[in-house]
Amino acid sequence: MFDPRRHAVRPDLADSRLADLLPEDHPVVDGALEQVIAPVVPIFAHPSGTAERASEALLGERVMVFEDRDGFSWCQLETDGYVGYIPTAALSPDVAEPTHRVSAVRTFVYSDPDFKSVVSAALFMGSDVVVSATDPDGFCQIGEREWVFSGHVSPVAAVSETDPMAVAEQFLHSPYLWGGRSSLGLDSAALVQRAFAACGRSLPRDSDLQESEPADWLDDHDGAAWAQALPGDLLFWPDHVALVSAPETLIHASVHAMAVVQEPVAQAVARIEATGIGAPRLIRRPTVLRES
Repeated sequence: MFDPRRHAVRPDLADSRLADLLPEDHPVVDGALEQVIAPVVPIFAHPSGTAERASEALLGERVMVFEDRDGFSWCQLETDGYVGYIPTAALSPDVAEPTHRVSAVRTFVYSDPDFKSVVSAALFMGSDVVVSATDPDGFCQIGEREWVFSGHVSPVAAVSETDPMAVAEQFLHSPYLWGGRSSLGLDSAALVQRAFAACGRSLPRDSDLQESEPADWLDDHDGAAWAQALPGDLLFWPDHVALVSAPETLIHASVHAMAVVQEPVAQAVARIEATGIGAPRLIRRPTVLRES
């Protein structure tokens, strides 16, 4: 009934918002809202730095924390509802309402509004920041001695992109990283999630959830018709998803290449089928792209 990636439920503790679905004697706790203060931080499947990297959280994203123990916070990411363990040092209870979101695939944080000044960090697409001042030279301030290029951020209420294929192409050659969600490294589901998020469309974190969870803006078609897939279509295999980026071409974060690559659909289908996984089993077609 409960998916540990989507529901904060353990045998010894659970999110109080799920209390009505649990036995009366199941321990529950009210979550506390906190915010990510590191540029990018792993979300682990278990409370250990050597556990599987299940996902990642980006600067400014908010989480609901249910337990803080031994240096790890068991929490749920607000952005996509993913549940896991984040190093507590990467979180703060001082939650600020973001004004802007990083819209570039990657941008740098400068000590002054000057591209020659000291760089203290890199931020990634989807990171949330609070802009407190702007500079005529094209920079905006996001903290004390922290400036980013204004052209690399957009107001949080704005949809910065309309073409998920173009967004995905910005990640070309980024390394493949299981559980990654940034241009430092990402997996196939994160690439698709990020491409559609930039266009104002939410998708779950993992490919099996992207395949199975209902969405009123996606039409489902038999995967056997992959040769007729259209740009914008999502092709699903077990534990993998690819985005059709042009006629007869797809883009995906590929374990075979250990990078985000663009290749002919037929070539990718044949190679994946040869591994024993089989052909695509589902096509999900965004109706919003067909209407635009």
